[in-house]
Amino acid sequence: MPLLDQLAAWIPGRWDKAIITALLVGMALLASHLWARYLSRGEISAEKRRIHLVWARNIIWFAALLIIVSVWASTIAGFALSVAAVAGAILIVSKELVMCVHGYLYVTLVRPYKIGDVIEFNHLHGRVVDIDMFATTLVELDRAGQRTGKVAEFPNGLLLTNPLINSTPNGAFALHAIQIPIPERLSHDLERIEAAALAAADGATAAWREEAMAHFRRASEENFIALPSGKTKVSWDFSNPDHLVLVVRVACPIEQRAKVEQAVFRGTWRVLSPAPPTEVPHS
Repeated sequence: MPLLDQLAAWIPGRWDKAIITALLVGMALLASHLWARYLSRGEISAEKRRIHLVWARNIIWFAALLIIVSVWASTIAGFALSVAAVAGAILIVSKELVMCVHGYLYVTLVRPYKIGDVIEFNHLHGRVVDIDMFATTLVELDRAGQRTGKVAEFPNGLLLTNPLINSTPNGAFALHAIQIPIPERLSHDLERIEAAALAAADGATAAWREEAMAHFRRASEENFIALPSGKTKVSWDFSNPDHLVLVVRVACPIEQRAKVEQAVFRGTWRVLSPAPPTEVPHS
């Protein structure tokens, strides 16, 4: 019999197995949800809650999968030969096409990114505007987060073999690191430089600072991950002995990163730059 006819002929005589499978999936979903609710009410740290959640969720789903496989063991054994023959032929003829479909399933189930997220992948940096079964489309962004006018695509199959960075995993606000080069003539006055940068950053982010900090606190509690507080911080990058770089970390809306970066840079240099010499009037 054709493969589809065999598949259609399975269910009528196996309703008990189908019902058991549905019940097991429902119980696993309920157990995972109840465990997450229980952990959210505890007093342990976010990191420990995340560890306990992942550990328990993996155990629950592994046990459910093991029971489901044992229930369908006899059916799987008879169906395996037919599936193996068809799958082998498909893989030989169109391996890349199958990998793209698998990559799409990975995006759908795992959700490493979604429409509107800003990601870095395989030397590409941009905002996701479309996800179909075969490819993901990005609007390319420069380092400051502004659109370059270019559109890039990559096949979903690459997601299975390449690392991906999601710059917007926490919603509307993101942490943005601004690098400001500092000339050697000012290296003796680090406290003044830090104070100028903090004042400029606080002024540029004053409109949403409290909202951003509340956003990151809420995201930490919901995702069981110890995220940064969103408070403005400064640090020094001295990895290159010939250049001293001040790094200012701010929390800002995704679309405001370029504007905030320019404001912080201008505000810092406005304080650090020497005042122009004034002309003395001749008597």
